[in-house]
Amino acid sequence: MSHSIFFSIDATILCLLLFVGCIFMVILGRAVRTKFLRPDEQESKGGVNSLLGALFGLWGFVLAFTFGNASARFENVRAMMVEEANMIRNVILRTETIPDTLRPAYRAQVKSYLEARIDYYEQAGNPDKFNKAKQDAVEIGKSLWTKTVEVSRLPNMGPSSNAMMATLTSMYDIGARRDALLMSGIPGLITFMLFFLALVISFVGGFTSPVLKLKEWVVITGFILLACIIIYITLDLARPMRGLIKPDVGQERIVQLRNFF
Repeated sequence: MSHSIFFSIDATILCLLLFVGCIFMVILGRAVRTKFLRPDEQESKGGVNSLLGALFGLWGFVLAFTFGNASARFENVRAMMVEEANMIRNVILRTETIPDTLRPAYRAQVKSYLEARIDYYEQAGNPDKFNKAKQDAVEIGKSLWTKTVEVSRLPNMGPSSNAMMATLTSMYDIGARRDALLMSGIPGLITFMLFFLALVISFVGGFTSPVLKLKEWVVITGFILLACIIIYITLDLARPMRGLIKPDVGQERIVQLRNFF
């Protein structure tokens, strides 16, 4: 699956580049003002100030929409992880219905599936290990299904094997939904618009500032830094397994399933 550059690059790098870019745009806006406006025209015009206010409002709207989208995705991933932990737990408990001769090998494969899922979450920042864990889970899932079909052919094992198949199906389905959710990210066009508006606002801010001394630079730099931090948190929320903010509750529920073995 291909992703936009905003999804592929680390959020820290993106926000550092945005911070540097905004500072540069302020300097560029100030340079344009100095070059093209005569000293008697240095006072900011009302129309330009109105434009700056409108840009701030538009940027705030896009930021609020993006943050809400990222927050909703984060909560969905956390809830889905808890639900997946419950599904895996049900599979583990249903192994007690497997005949004694087949149960040890069956439980061993369920444990391998669990470990693959734990690696899936813990290695989200490493593409190679992440993809390997994902593929391992798929292969183990196929093997579990095959073994369940074999159990269903044994005498008097129809009801229990059917229940196991239903639980396995639910476990695989929620895994597929979670994979799609983790890979979706914030739409690249929305993130681009957020960054573009921040740069434009910085340019207009530099253009409309009559003077840029230490006090003005402290205010401008502080605002840009705060804006970049908010954008970083927004991007980090949209990457639940790759960033600093992680759905620890859901991940802990899955790790605790090791106690069943």
